[in-house]
Amino acid sequence: MKVIQQGDGRKGWAKEFTCTGGGNGNGGCGAVLLVEENDLYRTHSYHYDGSHEIYTTFKCPQCDNETDVTGVPSSVKVREKNSK
Repeated sequence: MKVIQQGDGRKGWAKEFTCTGGGNGNGGCGAVLLVEENDLYRTHSYHYDGSHEIYTTFKCPQCDNETDVTGVPSSVKVREKNSK
């Protein structure tokens, strides 16, 4: 097969997101990133009433801030934060 025009290098599911720090105190750097499936991980928020929420998150390679995102298809496998 011959490449006629180079792609963006993504492997599997990917989407552009902006680093906003949303859900994590804000303060993101505003970088526009092509976030791939392997860049995403789950984070959790536990509340005094015993409830808890689960978020899909990525860490910006420029500023190290975390941003919570929505719009990730359920078919995308998102790992727990501390697993590889």
